[in-house]
Amino acid sequence: MISGEILWLVASEQEQDCACSETALISPAGPMEGDCACAPACAGKAAPAAAGRTFQRAPLLYQTALPAGHALVLPASSPVGPVVLGPAAQEALVSFARPRPLAGDLPRRLAEVGLLVPLEEIRPVPAPAPAEDTLTVWLHLTSACNLRCGYCYVSQAAGAMDPATGKAALEAAFRAAARHNFRAVKVKYAGGEPTLAFALVRSLHRQAGRLARRYGLEVRETLLTNGVALAGDVLDWVAAGGLRLAVSLDPSRRVHDGRRLSPDGNGTFERICRNIERAVARGVRPLLSITLCGEEGEEEAEAVALALELDLPFHLNFVRPADGRVPAARLERLIAAVRAAFARIEARPPRYSLLGILDRADFSRPRRHPCAAGRAYLVVDTAGRLSPCQMEMGRPVGDLSLADPLAALSAFPNPAVEERAGCAACPWREACAGGCPWLARRSSGRPDTPSPYCPAYRTLYPELLRLEGLRLLRQAGC
Repeated sequence: MISGEILWLVASEQEQDCACSETALISPAGPMEGDCACAPACAGKAAPAAAGRTFQRAPLLYQTALPAGHALVLPASSPVGPVVLGPAAQEALVSFARPRPLAGDLPRRLAEVGLLVPLEEIRPVPAPAPAEDTLTVWLHLTSACNLRCGYCYVSQAAGAMDPATGKAALEAAFRAAARHNFRAVKVKYAGGEPTLAFALVRSLHRQAGRLARRYGLEVRETLLTNGVALAGDVLDWVAAGGLRLAVSLDPSRRVHDGRRLSPDGNGTFERICRNIERAVARGVRPLLSITLCGEEGEEEAEAVALALELDLPFHLNFVRPADGRVPAARLERLIAAVRAAFARIEARPPRYSLLGILDRADFSRPRRHPCAAGRAYLVVDTAGRLSPCQMEMGRPVGDLSLADPLAALSAFPNPAVEERAGCAACPWREACAGGCPWLARRSSGRPDTPSPYCPAYRTLYPELLRLEGLRLLRQAGC
C-alpha cells in the first residue's frame, strides 16, 4: 500500500476445498486446507525495475469501479493478483498507455505489482505458473463414518487402514517427494471420518515428523473432519501438534440437518457449530468447508455468518454429482446461494482475502491445471492401493509396492487449460484452469471440456473481485 493509492494483498500459501484451486492468499488460520488435489501456490512480487528500461501499461483482464473514485484492476499477468488503485494511481497508469521510462515512486510501485511492464516483456497471455513444489498425500484412514450424508462419494463399507500400511504410505510419499525434488510433503488425514481412527492419526503424525527430518523436507498436516466428534482431547492434540483442521459444514441449519444426518436420523448442525466454537476457544482456527448443492434457498448463509462472526476462513464448494450432471436450474440456485453469502460478507467483511473462498477461484497467479492430480497428488486407500484422486478410489492404479508411485498416477487425464475445448478464449481461464477434470469427464465423457459449473464461474468471478475490492478499501479506511 502507498498513501492509500495502491492496495493489494501480500501473498502467502493458502488452499481451499475441492473443487480446488492453488490459491496463495492470507487467512487468519494460515494456509487454507481442503479435500482436494491442490498444491500451494508460488506467488511474489514482480522483478525490480531496472534503470533505463521503457515501461508500458500491462494488458488488463478485468477492471471495475469502486467507491470514492477507486478502481479494482486485474492485470492479465500479475505477481500479486487484483490491485485496488486510487485516483492518482489510475491517472499514473493511464499515462503509461505510451511507453516511457519509470519516474517517481508511484510508477515504480505500479511496476512492482505488475501493472507496468517492461516493453519487451509485454505478452498476450500470462506466463505459465511454476510447477508445484509440494507433494500431497491423501490417507484414507477409514471408510467408517458417524454421519450418513446423502451426497457422500465414499462407500460406507467397513475397512480401516492398519498402522503398517499407514507407515508404508508415508514412507512411499516422502521417498517419492525426494526422488522428484519436491520441497515439502502435505499429509491429509481423511476418510470416512478420521477422528474414528484417531490413534492412527497420532501415530502417523509422529512418523511424518521422523520422515521429514530424515529426508530434509517440510511437512504440513491437515485433519479433514465432519466436526461431530471433536472431543477436547482431539482439539488439544491438534493445537499442540500444529495440525490444520478443516470442518465440513452445509450452508444453513435447514439444509445441513436435511443432508448430514447421524445414524439415528438426527441433524448435526448445532452440535458441529458448538464443536467449532470449542476449537476456537482452544486456539484452533478451522477452515469451514461449506458445500453448496443447488438446493439452498436464496436467504441461507448461516455457515458463512458463523465464519465471519468467529473470524474463520471458509470456502464455498460446489458439490460433485456422481453423474456429473448440473442442470440449468441447479446453476441458477447455486448462483443465488453464493450471492446470499456475498451479501453477508459485504455487510461484515473479514480481515482476510476473499479471493480463495469460491469453488475453483484462484486469482493469485495464472494456472494451467486446476489441481495437482496426475502430477503431485497421491491417494492411498485403507488397503494401500493408489489412486490419482479420491474420487477415483474405486479404480486404483497400483499399490505401495511400486518403486515410483507418481509414475503410475501420471496417466490421470488432467489436461492444461489451453488444451480444453472452449477455454482458450475465456478471460477467466487462468482463474479456474477449466475446473475439475474428473467432473468434466463425468459430465461430458471427456476431461478436456470445461466444467459444467463454468456458467456460474463466469457470472460470479466479477462479483467476487468487486467484493474483494470493497473489503480492501474498508480495511485500509478509504
